[in-house]
Amino acid sequence: MTLQRGHALTAGELANRVGVSVRTIFRDIDALSAMGVPVYTESGRGGGIRLIEGYSSDLTGLSSGEAEALALIASPAAIGVRELDTRARTALDKLANAVPSMHQLRAQHARGRLLFDTKPWFRSMHASPYLEQLRSSIWKNECIEISYRRSNGEEKDYRVEPYALVVKVDTWYLIGRVKREMRVFRISRLLAVRPTTDTFERDRSFDLQKFWYAWCESFEKNPPSHFMVELDITAKGRKRLLELFGNWFRPKLEELGDSYRGRKRVELDFDREDVALRMLFDLAEEATIVSPVALRRKLHTLAQRVVKATQTPA
Repeated sequence: MTLQRGHALTAGELANRVGVSVRTIFRDIDALSAMGVPVYTESGRGGGIRLIEGYSSDLTGLSSGEAEALALIASPAAIGVRELDTRARTALDKLANAVPSMHQLRAQHARGRLLFDTKPWFRSMHASPYLEQLRSSIWKNECIEISYRRSNGEEKDYRVEPYALVVKVDTWYLIGRVKREMRVFRISRLLAVRPTTDTFERDRSFDLQKFWYAWCESFEKNPPSHFMVELDITAKGRKRLLELFGNWFRPKLEELGDSYRGRKRVELDFDREDVALRMLFDLAEEATIVSPVALRRKLHTLAQRVVKATQTPA
């Protein structure tokens, strides 16, 4: 953007204006050249680094609204953006700094009146250890094999052609093709991700935004089943649930605190009754079912059957 103003500048002058080292300037020049930007260096008096005459970046064509949006997104007020990795954060900062000063002032005006806080109440971000591997495979069109825990607790393996990552508020999703069908996987339910040496050809007609909005609309019209259970749970039972099913129940269980005496009440969504029965049976005396009463009776009956089955004949 600085060179686009038309006159040559030395590496030292560019370094001072941009606020980096001369070595960084030369690295950036090499990177720009590799990207096809017609930047070159002239030696001697009156020389320096310049762009070929007539070249202009698309960034200069930003409308005032686009420029304000860019500066606003890259601002510290955008809480969701604040959690991006260092490379993305630096890139956004550089883009925002390239916006003309007039639009910087207008963005400042907007930041004092509009705040995007994408973090829900009482929630903490737990980044999946598989995100970087997924991103890498998506970028390379590389097939992956995943182990996945479905909503009913069943564990299943899939061979996936990964297309995209989507984050909705603080929940990450993987969009991928499985046997010619596009599927959506919640990343918190991934148990393992194994890259392969096989690549695939993306469907060029695939439109990420169109697919995602259509999937969300269908999901909202036909939501998964819910089975709410109210529990009085000990700190030991809470810890056990977090160890086994932390990704499912973490938001609710974190509200109880790390350690406490006695029992605390919490309401959890187990999706289905049989899932709740299996999970709560493992907790034994560390959790008491408050409601539904029918589930408490079934758990009691199941416990009696187990005791009877394990008793040895006299």
